[in-house]
Amino acid sequence: MSRSIDGYLAYIEAIRSLSPRTVSSYRKDLALFEASCERSGIAVEDADATEIRGFVAALVKAKYAPSSVNRALSAVKGLYRYLARYGEVKGKVNPAGDIEGLPNPRGLPNFMFEAEMDEFIGLASGDGFAGSRDRALFETLYSTGCRVSELAGLQLGLLDLQERRAKVRGKGAKERIVYLSEPAVEAIRNWLPYRSARIKAERPEGHLFINARGGPLTTRGIAYIIEGYVQKSGTGRGLSPHGFRHSFATHLLAGGADIRIVQELLGHENISTTQIYTHVDVDRLRAVYKSAHPHASLRRTASTTEATS
Repeated sequence: MSRSIDGYLAYIEAIRSLSPRTVSSYRKDLALFEASCERSGIAVEDADATEIRGFVAALVKAKYAPSSVNRALSAVKGLYRYLARYGEVKGKVNPAGDIEGLPNPRGLPNFMFEAEMDEFIGLASGDGFAGSRDRALFETLYSTGCRVSELAGLQLGLLDLQERRAKVRGKGAKERIVYLSEPAVEAIRNWLPYRSARIKAERPEGHLFINARGGPLTTRGIAYIIEGYVQKSGTGRGLSPHGFRHSFATHLLAGGADIRIVQELLGHENISTTQIYTHVDVDRLRAVYKSAHPHASLRRTASTTEATS
């Protein structure tokens, strides 16, 4: 891989604090771009807009998903922004600057209605290490809207139960304040004695949520716990850790919260990312209307009668 690309990857990892997963994805994307340049007989630093458009077209032809194509284009754009500022093409116009990404239709996120969420959280009941931890885990996920990585990294010292808030570190190492509901505070207070009993004196652990061995609970561990309760519920409904976040945002907007406030609470950089939850609520209203409005029911009955006559 070229020195320019290596320098850019080191920059986004060390200076911009992008996640290891993002850095790894960009590395693969830029390796594909470099190979494309080599086939054209040019260096990455000398590529122009035509070469970059050809690279994007090749990905589309190879049936890459629109999201994957757009991510690769984002990596290339970021590379040239870096090179224009720090690298060998310093001062030059970004050749990828005017190239637009593909339309990327988003599916509606998976979420639960309020009653369903209450029922699911209620599955984590009873005293003991696991029951108390899982109840606190679910209540905290739902009341804060945290990403699972943010919850896994939540430090006890950054928790203020009196003020019912916590400080989390999100994408790009950006910190923000999230808020705890009364049920979440109560669940955490019930969990803390069990947590203290598992902490080893010689190796004190600062994370709020820990595993049975006293170490920090990982994102995979949290997903595994939720998966177990999904199977226990027997509803057949899927719910991932991100489903709590989707439910949090959907319920806030349904309750009349301003979309920009929800954007801040979620830690979204762009409001367009938050707007998908307004579509979720429209679908929800449509479903409620169809099931509750008397004329909607009559139309369904009439349609059924016509179809069977």
